[in-house]
Amino acid sequence: MTAAAPGAGWERAVARAGEIAAADRQPALCTDRHWDWVAIRGLLAVVLQALAAQGRRSVDDVPLEEVLQHCDRGPEHLRGLAVPLVGERLAYALDTDPGTVEHPADPPISTWLWLTRTWPRVPWADAPGPAQYDGMLRGISLGHPGAAVDVLPGWAARAVAASMADSSS
Repeated sequence: MTAAAPGAGWERAVARAGEIAAADRQPALCTDRHWDWVAIRGLLAVVLQALAAQGRRSVDDVPLEEVLQHCDRGPEHLRGLAVPLVGERLAYALDTDPGTVEHPADPPISTWLWLTRTWPRVPWADAPGPAQYDGMLRGISLGHPGAAVDVLPGWAARAVAASMADSSS
């Protein structure tokens, strides 16, 4: 199989990422209304798409063990993995204005822009609401201002491990 363009097969990457992420979440939390779900699914989709392109294979041919190894290596490694998909400048940036990006509507790029967005710091006592997270509910690191790519690699790895356990049962 030849390597696909970075945006090719993105829908399948997102679908497979959703399947993986669902292994570690209650079904009611696997919706686009949940920040945690959107973030973990997006991060896994980027990893899957990058590894597929790197190995000149389909997203479905990327072994879960390989996805787990990459997620376990942390945010800096995942940013490097994203370079072929989004470019070096975007891969290592935070809060990039979409108006300064070529092709901001390209699905991998728009996903990455969201994954590298920081959030308002909210004191725990102020109980941040959905309005502070693009209308989404958030459970993981509630009130933490960090970008999803920097906060969630361990959670993504946990989802992959749960998916691996499900598939071996």
